[in-house]
Amino acid sequence: MRYCAIEYAVPSKVVTNAEIIQQIISRSARYLTQKALDLLAFRLDELFKKSVTEVRYHRAKNERAIQFGIEAGKRALESADMSPRDIDLLIYVGIGRGYIEPATANVFQKILKLDKATCFDILDACASWLRAIHVAHSFLKTGTYKNIMILNCEFNFREYANFEFKSIKDLEFNFPTFTIGEAATATIVSGSGENDEYYATFRTWGAQHQLCKIPLPHLSEYSDGELRNEIEPLRFFSYGEKIFRFVFSRLCKHYREDAVLNSFNHEIVFSHAASDSMSEKVIKSCNLGEDKGYNTHKRFGNTVSASVPLAMACALKEGKLKNNVNALIGFGSAGVSTAWCKFKFLT
Repeated sequence: MRYCAIEYAVPSKVVTNAEIIQQIISRSARYLTQKALDLLAFRLDELFKKSVTEVRYHRAKNERAIQFGIEAGKRALESADMSPRDIDLLIYVGIGRGYIEPATANVFQKILKLDKATCFDILDACASWLRAIHVAHSFLKTGTYKNIMILNCEFNFREYANFEFKSIKDLEFNFPTFTIGEAATATIVSGSGENDEYYATFRTWGAQHQLCKIPLPHLSEYSDGELRNEIEPLRFFSYGEKIFRFVFSRLCKHYREDAVLNSFNHEIVFSHAASDSMSEKVIKSCNLGEDKGYNTHKRFGNTVSASVPLAMACALKEGKLKNNVNALIGFGSAGVSTAWCKFKFLT
């Protein structure tokens, strides 16, 4: 498989930790004493430092999510030197969306004028982009499609964030929300006569579904039980410490037990940008080479399913990802799933 283009677009507003903390304290003042508010501010600052979160990009008042997906798609077509009619499949992989039905891919197929392309969505939390890469690789291998665009538009922050802390204990499930950054990416892949040495492996522990969610109003109809009763519809929550601890142990075990991954001589490692410190810990534990990790959380925050393609696009522009480089991708995703993928990066 050949990577014809990987492009991204981010909004203009740079948001610092201090701004986030100030908003949380302001919105939580009616629930907490001054002493509790001071402690909350201290703990938030401490957690941001621990996760190496510094800034993230969010939409300004005059910006809309859809414009960034369109911008990333147009940039990808230009970089690939393709016309919209060259694309015969579009896969939308963002958690960010304005409706459940129909597939969000349809609106981008229309606006980007991908008239020859059929389209659908793949939704698997932060693993969505890598799932789509796996599907695209299979389609290209069989010759079902020739040129595939994978697009996401992760603009979820203000719609799903809950700034009102009613207790310090809310940090347990609400802190990860405030590491979220917004970004759109577009990847175009095509078939290649060269051997890309592609291999991917996924494992899932569905019993951990309670750890991270964006619930709908009728959650109870589709759930076998949650970790707490006071769950608000359309409010993102993530038990950060619990999910990180679980993913770390399973992700490292997943890598160590896979002979194909262990025998691959990788030159660069990309990971889901939930936390740079978490990525570094996995790289160190699995002996992947601490100098080979490429992280983006410090610069962009947690950009959800856009994190790996965003990192690859940045690495390309910086000359750290080039044709014939052996790349390794590894991360955990809500569900919980762990995933590893190795390949020779072909352009």
